[in-house]
Amino acid sequence: MKGNWKKWLLAGLMFGAPAAQAATVWEPRLRLTAEERFDDDLRLGGGGTGQLMTKVTPRLGLEAKDARLTLDSFYAADLLMRHGSGRTTLDHRGGLEARHQMTRRLRLDTAIQVFRVTDPSSLPRDGLARSTLPTFFTQATLGVTNRVAERLDVRAGYRFEAVRIIDVGQRAGYAHTPSIEGWYRATRRLSLGLEYRYQGLLYEGSLSQSHGAALGLRYRLTRPTTFTVRAGPVRYLAPVGQQGGWVPRVHVELQREGEMFDVGVSTGHDLVGANGFTNALWADYASVMLARRFTQKFSLFGAASFFRNGQAPSLDWAVFRGAPRVSQGYAVSGGVEYRIDRRLSAQGAVDRIAQVGLADSASAVDLTRNVFAVRLVVTPW
Repeated sequence: MKGNWKKWLLAGLMFGAPAAQAATVWEPRLRLTAEERFDDDLRLGGGGTGQLMTKVTPRLGLEAKDARLTLDSFYAADLLMRHGSGRTTLDHRGGLEARHQMTRRLRLDTAIQVFRVTDPSSLPRDGLARSTLPTFFTQATLGVTNRVAERLDVRAGYRFEAVRIIDVGQRAGYAHTPSIEGWYRATRRLSLGLEYRYQGLLYEGSLSQSHGAALGLRYRLTRPTTFTVRAGPVRYLAPVGQQGGWVPRVHVELQREGEMFDVGVSTGHDLVGANGFTNALWADYASVMLARRFTQKFSLFGAASFFRNGQAPSLDWAVFRGAPRVSQGYAVSGGVEYRIDRRLSAQGAVDRIAQVGLADSASAVDLTRNVFAVRLVVTPW
């Protein structure tokens, strides 16, 4: 035994290696953000001049990874203390993303987001900030992708959204969206797609539906840059007593993910539900996001978005002429980050959020605000 210890060690490593590779590695994550900001939102009780605020956000996460599974989950609490009015609010955010390569050809992916916020403008979907009341929002997706041939992928997906304005008498709105799509890789850079999508939009016991078909094109301009477009008609079936019709659906997207520079641009027109005020809305939207890393420590980031919503199905192309009871708004933000070390970074950010026009509620809502913030981000593990 003494003379053969190397042989026994090598044999142990050989037998142990497959088990080690197959084991799932679980890693807890903790991030703490401390922020001081000035917010001139007149709704927050600052006497018409805005006020200083302190925001503390602990974020606890759990990651898992093995040869087939990648999972990332988190819960974050946003504690906002207003120095002028003395008012304190607590918001909650949670999420989970998972991707499981079940076989060489079959893949399962899912994502869930849950928000309970006192500031609707902080929600990830434009057009939901239609009131000054606390809002509950959740969004979940589930997809199964199968490579049925060397160049053909087929994906069956389901998307669920729910929105509820937290107030007496308010009801939740729901959107159920199953779909099936196929993508054919015509060349190394070009893929062509075909999709069918159903929408079941429910609000206050009233159901509206839509059926839509779309053609897709995805083209890889460079190794990190991809251009995608989808377009097709949507047939809107309104509840009893309302008028349905056809809605054009267009979505154009450009994505670049590089080592030093990221950019994302999207714009389109579609039919959406789950807004907390009505069954369905037509929606115009556009957004751009940028991130530029100059060194490993210093980077800049920015984003801008615009939306415009109105009562579906926007007959007579009122979307282009302008129409009563149309909500629209925009948001612009930018900032800088300096990474002091692996666990500590400092950020400065400016945000401009505005909504103009009428919402689907009884009165107009002014959600215009400017936010100036400095924050310290600590990631102990």
